[in-house]
Amino acid sequence: MSSLTARFFFSVALALFLFGCAPRASVPPPALGPEAGPPASERVITVAAVGDIMMGTENLLPPDGGEGFFQEAIPYLKGRDIVFGNLEGPLTDRGAPTKDTSTGRSFCFRTPPAYGRFLRAAGFNILSLANNHVNDYGEAGRAQTVEVLATMGLKHVGAPGQLTPLSLGSGFQAVFLALAPNQGCQNINDLPGAVALVQKALRDYPGALVIVSFHGGAEGAGALSLPLGPELYLGEKRGDLRRLATTLIDEGASLIIGHGPHVPRAVEVYKGRLILYSLGNFATAAGINVKGVTGLAPLAQVDLAPDGRLISYKIISFRQAPNQGPKLDPTEEARRVMENLSADLSRRLQAQGGI
Repeated sequence: MSSLTARFFFSVALALFLFGCAPRASVPPPALGPEAGPPASERVITVAAVGDIMMGTENLLPPDGGEGFFQEAIPYLKGRDIVFGNLEGPLTDRGAPTKDTSTGRSFCFRTPPAYGRFLRAAGFNILSLANNHVNDYGEAGRAQTVEVLATMGLKHVGAPGQLTPLSLGSGFQAVFLALAPNQGCQNINDLPGAVALVQKALRDYPGALVIVSFHGGAEGAGALSLPLGPELYLGEKRGDLRRLATTLIDEGASLIIGHGPHVPRAVEVYKGRLILYSLGNFATAAGINVKGVTGLAPLAQVDLAPDGRLISYKIISFRQAPNQGPKLDPTEEARRVMENLSADLSRRLQAQGGI
């Protein structure tokens, strides 16, 4: 067999391996292998994770006042140990815009504070504030967002140096850190700083799962494929995402959850740990383009062993439409797109000797 043929079959086998853990939403996900799952008596940590959430802004609010916004997603979110999303904009009626929106190149979002109750009702228990919109209405807007989340009993993460623990019951715990290239966030481009935070989490919370979220990468339909190197977007450094993710897993992180490009990206299983390079948009149907691939809204359900090993995962496909919450997509386009992107990533890594 030629080396080219051998590489082809290796890539196909690896893609099947990766997405063997990501079957159609109606089929329970299989374990990675007979030796990968925990003993039957061992606790399984269940996670649901989504990308960007911005339920409406100013005069672009859902027609029902947000009451049914997460209705179709709730059965796939609620009840899991960890339910995570990126809150793309403040929950506030305070402050003033911090960007000039007149050029059409900048956007300011703010969702009514009362909408915080929809996040709680949907099952979320921790949200990232590390992104480029949390400061759209300044310190006053960000401070009110933190107040609203606290009132709802929801944790948040994303400030410089911030580690947020989350009790999972039965004596188990996870600790979160979140990165972004934006003001007031732990800098995604500071790899030594991120490593130091993971190490601090392991010291300060012995035995906890360390989960890292990042808001990085270029944006839009042209940003589906993960570059193997640093990314720039509109002149801004948006991180070297594969290097970041694999380094933090090497340091002891258990799960990496990416978002920021507004489109889904590849999934990788690295040293038995899961990397979701981008979960794209999930609930951003007002003020954000949701046409084509930007309207895809994947939801990841992940099962972890107590030591952070991946047991299984699956991608459940939702889709967005203007001024609506996420709707189940029977065509499963988000899952299929991520499957293809993951197979392509594995081929490129193999070609570079990265597997």
